[in-house]
Amino acid sequence: MDGLFSLMSAAAFLLPWHAQVLEKKTANVRYPYGLGKVLFISITVVGLLGLIIGVHMLCYSLIVMTRLRVYGSYAGAVMVTIISIVANEAIYRYLMEESKNLSNAIVALSARYNRIDVWISCFVLFLLILVGLGAAYLERAGVAVISIIVLFVGLRMVFIGFAGIMDKVPPRKILDRIRSCAGKVKDVMDIVNIKARYVGTLLHIDMSIAIDEDLSMEHADQIARNVKTQLMGEMPFINEVNVIIA
Repeated sequence: MDGLFSLMSAAAFLLPWHAQVLEKKTANVRYPYGLGKVLFISITVVGLLGLIIGVHMLCYSLIVMTRLRVYGSYAGAVMVTIISIVANEAIYRYLMEESKNLSNAIVALSARYNRIDVWISCFVLFLLILVGLGAAYLERAGVAVISIIVLFVGLRMVFIGFAGIMDKVPPRKILDRIRSCAGKVKDVMDIVNIKARYVGTLLHIDMSIAIDEDLSMEHADQIARNVKTQLMGEMPFINEVNVIIA
């Protein structure tokens, strides 16, 4: 069970790096907004697999293990579990450090799954120690507990995946930051309207600004360009900005 969840964590570790490559591909006629949503489709698939694994192992712990005696290397199981704890903790620390330098929040999300795997492996190690002391009946309970955790994580990943597939609106603080950045541009009198949505992990913005009516069309166009430059310079996770002079 611990190994199956580690496989899920490994998949979640590879997804953000693959997403970075996909998001940098130039949009084309068929995919005018790029391929950012492939990441969330993949997360949804991994989450669904986690739900299947969790349900299967929960049934296994409640039904199959009542009449099954499992044989294996006790020392080998302890060694593999310790390796899992050390490896996942190292990956967690590495990803959290990388997430500070990247705008992609999925990296930090992946790191949290590795930290959950560390907790599960510690729990497994604790159960193995108890089993080695003679409490073999705890194996079923341990598998059941881990199955419930995997069910929760899988369900969480499905929710995140579906939220990313839909064009969700950024939180209020991001909208306030957009408004503040645009307001710093010279000759911008007011931010009339902002519509923003995530396509994958990148932000697409449509906004209307108010300027002095006496300014020329050329000057107004330059102000719109300056707003776009200001936003994309201060917020690197913005992929596209459309500015309309109200």
